[in-house]
Amino acid sequence: MTYSKSELRQAYIARLQQLDVNTRLGEEKRLASELYDQPAWMGAKVIALTLSQSFEIDTAPLILHARHEGRTVVVPRTLPQRQMEFVELKENTTFEETSFGILEPQDGRVYGPDEIDLMVVPGVAFTEDGQRLGFGGGYYDRYLSKYQGKTISLALPTQLAGSGEWSAEDHDQVVGQVITLAEN
Repeated sequence: MTYSKSELRQAYIARLQQLDVNTRLGEEKRLASELYDQPAWMGAKVIALTLSQSFEIDTAPLILHARHEGRTVVVPRTLPQRQMEFVELKENTTFEETSFGILEPQDGRVYGPDEIDLMVVPGVAFTEDGQRLGFGGGYYDRYLSKYQGKTISLALPTQLAGSGEWSAEDHDQVVGQVITLAEN
């Protein structure tokens, strides 16, 4: 039986919400350590991250780590026609909540796709070869279609999907690297 992307999305979000908190924190910490060891992270001056929602991998530690290392962090702000841009995150950044319940920066310098060295791409589920099941709005797929820099996604074990679990569509963008906790 095949499921629609919408059905799969709901199932993966439910699985994320059911994770044991302590297990999840340990897994997130291990994923972060793996990320920090990647050449793409070590060589990046400008890193794009999201402000995570409650069921997503917590990006606050990643943001703090990047800023502590002196890197510039940019976060997304949505625009009309399901477009987005990335705005520099600073101590004095002011935020507003969108209709989706997501915090977005109200002000700040906008960085173009060619100014971002590394984008940590969020998603609901991933395959090891970089297929990504996003949140359904297509914002990241549209942005990634014009972004040439490095892309990495972090996948908790419960977010790892089998190849072919969903059908890739023409507009779907592949992530350059998916970091998992799978044994190599």
